[in-house]
Amino acid sequence: NWLPRRVMSAWRIAGMVHALEGWDMHECGDDMMDIEKVWSAAIKHGFTPLSKA
Repeated sequence: NWLPRRVMSAWRIAGMVHALEGWDMHECGDDMMDIEKVWSAAIKHGFTPLSKA
């Protein structure tokens, strides 16, 4: 159940990116943000995807 060291769950990172960017919209049901905008913001703040093994 534990994630490896230096790994965070997507929902936790999403909350941090929302706060860092000052977004007040929250995805619920069919309401979704632009995934490219969200991905770019996450990368900008230093969150990187895991490398494939």
